[in-house]
Amino acid sequence: MPFYFFFGLLGLVIGGLLTWFFLADHPFESLETPGGPVDLLEAGLLAKELAADGIELDEATIVRLLNLHGAYVDGKIREAQAAAQERRDEVEQSRVQAKAAEEHAE
Repeated sequence: MPFYFFFGLLGLVIGGLLTWFFLADHPFESLETPGGPVDLLEAGLLAKELAADGIELDEATIVRLLNLHGAYVDGKIREAQAAAQERRDEVEQSRVQAKAAEEHAE
C-alpha cells in the first residue's frame, strides 16, 4: 500500500512520455519525402503511367516538375518566390518613381 503513490506518479510520467512520443510533431515523421535527385528511370516510369491514362508528358517536363516539388518540400522554392517578388516590387517602384518624375517635370 505505501508504494501506490509512487506507482501512480510513475504511471503518470510514463503515460505523459508515451503521449508526447505518439502525438508530438517529430522531425523524423514527415508527410512528404525530402526532395532529392530525380533519376530518368523514375521520370520514364511516370511518363508511361501517365500515357496509359491518356496524359502525354515528356520526361523533361516530369523531371522539371519533380525537381520543383522537391524544392517545395525542402523549402527552397519559397526563397526563389520571395526573390522574384522583391524584383517585381523594385521594378514597380522604379516605374512609379519615373512616372512621378515625368509628372513633376511637366
